[in-house]
Amino acid sequence: FSSETTKMSILGLKKKQPKTFKVKVITMDAEMEFSCEVKWKGKDLFDLVCRTVGLRETWFFGLRYTVKDTHAWLKLEKKVLDQEVPKDSPITFHFLAKFFPEKVEEELVQEITQHLFFLQVKKQILDEEIFCSPEASVLLASYAVQAKYGDYDPNFHKLGFLAQDELL
Repeated sequence: FSSETTKMSILGLKKKQPKTFKVKVITMDAEMEFSCEVKWKGKDLFDLVCRTVGLRETWFFGLRYTVKDTHAWLKLEKKVLDQEVPKDSPITFHFLAKFFPEKVEEELVQEITQHLFFLQVKKQILDEEIFCSPEASVLLASYAVQAKYGDYDPNFHKLGFLAQDELL
């Protein structure tokens, strides 16, 4: 055999590496699937998610993944596949608030930001990850109802209309 033939046969046996990989991103109210390039850094995926949901106040959020019952945040400066992300396909990430503002009314300007924070805090209270006194729970539930349904209208808001809502 010539060395050229050997080179060709070895090259022919090399398995072509895929140029893309699939990810699933779960927000508090949606699931999205993306096809990402293998060279992408965490920032590329994070920016794509933020653009897709229409979020400009990105600094509060991150992409979290779970490996062996441990949660970790995707590092934005490293390649996605160089991190200890699950080897499943699609790779699942949760788009969550990573940092919480001290003055919500001043720092959360965009409606989508407020909405995502509300849904996450509500879930964490219901899952008992965040303690909330019964009094505060009732107050928060009243704010949620007010925001969702507006002012009370006896013609529209009949007895039991909130029965299907999962309130705090």
